[in-house]
Amino acid sequence: MNKKNLTVIVVLVIAVILLIIVMDFSKNRPGKLGENPYAYDVDEFVTVDPSWIHYKETRNIPLKNRQCTGFDIFENEIYIVGEQFLQVITTDGRQKLFRELEAIPTCIKAEHDKLYIGFERFLQLFDHEGNKLASWEELGEKTVITSVAVKGEYIYVADAGNRRVVIYDSSGVVKHEFEGKSTSEAGHGFIVPSPNFDLVVNNYGELWVVNPGKHAIENYTDDGEMRGFWQGSSMSVEGFTGCCNPAEIAVMEDGSFVTSEKGLVRIKIYDPSGRLKSVVAPPDKFKEEGRAPEVDTDETGIIYALDFDKMMIRIFEPK
Repeated sequence: MNKKNLTVIVVLVIAVILLIIVMDFSKNRPGKLGENPYAYDVDEFVTVDPSWIHYKETRNIPLKNRQCTGFDIFENEIYIVGEQFLQVITTDGRQKLFRELEAIPTCIKAEHDKLYIGFERFLQLFDHEGNKLASWEELGEKTVITSVAVKGEYIYVADAGNRRVVIYDSSGVVKHEFEGKSTSEAGHGFIVPSPNFDLVVNNYGELWVVNPGKHAIENYTDDGEMRGFWQGSSMSVEGFTGCCNPAEIAVMEDGSFVTSEKGLVRIKIYDPSGRLKSVVAPPDKFKEEGRAPEVDTDETGIIYALDFDKMMIRIFEPK
């Protein structure tokens, strides 16, 4: 092959390569990207079949104070904590108490004799008039307290920072802690990608802890042994989506769970075994990609939701 022919071939090859590059850039330039084969569209999950929705929103209570961080329902009153405050209002919105706090609380649990208020690294106890009774020692670095529950002489605290449950006695002494690991094959430890880590004690004295990274709700003994669990990872209405859901839970009189999810925000009710019973509020009731409302319930089955995005208590009753 002579030098002239070789030069022609090289020029043609370069021209073909340049043409391919130009065509590829034209096809994939901004505004002309093809569909992502791995993307999923959540729009179809925003609307829920009405046959699942057995609750209706009957009223709401706008909250005019600083940003709220948690709440609890106790004897027909709503106990709210937020940016350095404790507030108590009636279920029709009348204020009964307002107290400044020394730090920003993260959660609250109201009991007959006292209030347990969680801060980032420690607990404080108050009476129902807002007077501080005790301040327990800090739990250490990385601690992020996100939930508190009470059973008799035991106080249970969810620590999202260290992915553990800490158990106190009534005097504030730490009696035990566990990370959700088990000797069984089902044991996997608490997976907590974000500070959404909730726990509750039901009317039967059972401790249930959310394992958000597994989309699971798990039952533990006070020694940290798993007794059982149920989970559901699904984009459908029956399951949980995202990295860490359910973000918030409450327990009803019969042991059913009220769950609240972030991202694709929705509130639902599951029976104790994990079967979906009802949707309380579908995603189109909330801000898109919003924060999961904190949820609670009373003995009549009314569901209360602290909507952080809309700054209000929203009340849902059976239809």
